[in-house]
Amino acid sequence: MGRKLNLLIVDDEPLFSTSLKDALLANYNFNIYTALTGIKALEILEQTNIDICFLDVHLPDINGFDLIEKIKSFSPDCEIIIMTAYGEVEQTKTALKEGAYFLPKPFKIDDLKTVLSKINKNINYSELYEKLKDEEEIIEIKTKNKKMKEILKKAEKYAKSDLPILLLGSTGTGKDTLAKYIHQRSERKNEIFIMQNCASLPETLIESELFGYEKGAFTGAYSRKFGLFEIANKGTIFLNEIVELPLSSQAKILHIIENKSFRRIGGLQDIIVDTRIIAATNRKMEDLLKSGKIREDLFYRLETLHLELLDLKERVEDIPLIIESLLKKRNIDPKEFRIDKKVLTLFQNYNWPGNIRELENVIERSIILTEGKGISIDTLPYSILKLENHVKRESLKDLEKDEIIKILESVGGNKSKAAKILGIDRKTLYRKIKNWGI
Repeated sequence: MGRKLNLLIVDDEPLFSTSLKDALLANYNFNIYTALTGIKALEILEQTNIDICFLDVHLPDINGFDLIEKIKSFSPDCEIIIMTAYGEVEQTKTALKEGAYFLPKPFKIDDLKTVLSKINKNINYSELYEKLKDEEEIIEIKTKNKKMKEILKKAEKYAKSDLPILLLGSTGTGKDTLAKYIHQRSERKNEIFIMQNCASLPETLIESELFGYEKGAFTGAYSRKFGLFEIANKGTIFLNEIVELPLSSQAKILHIIENKSFRRIGGLQDIIVDTRIIAATNRKMEDLLKSGKIREDLFYRLETLHLELLDLKERVEDIPLIIESLLKKRNIDPKEFRIDKKVLTLFQNYNWPGNIRELENVIERSIILTEGKGISIDTLPYSILKLENHVKRESLKDLEKDEIIKILESVGGNKSKAAKILGIDRKTLYRKIKNWGI
């Protein structure tokens, strides 16, 4: 075993820093330092050689992008992961071209694992990976829905094949969960599983992330970088929203499917890989080719094995099972979690435009508001109450304002966490806070 790596979290929100630190300690063997300001970060950097830095660029005292240069002056080999919920696009692109990584807020543990899996320089990757495998959550999907049972049966059959799989379904239906479910039931279950949302990749950096590059391939390419396909060799890569990739990148993915090889940017050597591809999109099957957003030849290779997930409104009988699963993930005994019968009736009649992800947010907010005791009408978001006519139209704004105040108080003013619970981005939350003088 090598030395423990030193990791620094620079973020001005104490609760977020603590949550990130806890998640890292639960999954990796790091020495972790935290700083709420840029000045404090510099003090730590003067005393300690930092290997990895999680950096929120919105700091109260120093511009985060200016801080990157100072971090590099103290620790030249430090890998920097930029965290932000909103986009100084050009500055972020520049930082990424110079070797930084990007992790958009809010993010899940899988996003965290994926970005850490990309970091190879000065890190013993095998040690990180073994720890990651040991901590991996086993995915179980319970259902009473006949169609969903058929989907899971097909998924288990498809898992035994090495052919690519295409998952179709609306946003929030659990395509990422099903992808991991398939991986864990395949012959590759003991190998790495990597998730990448293609829509979150800046177009100029897509090929660097997916295929990697050689030292000197372009300005700022100071060392070789492995792409996701190479890191996922022998395992599975899940490409969510694959239609958001440019057609030129899709051609390279098709080449990997057909020839099991690719070249890094600036490389002359073919890299042989054995990586199973699971792709996903929120578009309907019949609209994919019409949209012109996917190559016809790639589409036909992907759609050979495809699964179409149901919207939550099509499987409302599964809502209690989904809630039970969400509670267990948070170490809450479902038997001790009280759910008002009126709430279940509302849930079964509600349209759930955000699907399982929206339900998860509703449960999360109820856990916070009741300290894990249950769900009542009082803990439901105004969006559900509004659509079910439980409040008068003129009181909706007051209800939403009260909801935001309640959530902010419950999370100690942590705006990132509040925005996640409310199901909105941080920028929208700031606007509402300003408009209502909260």
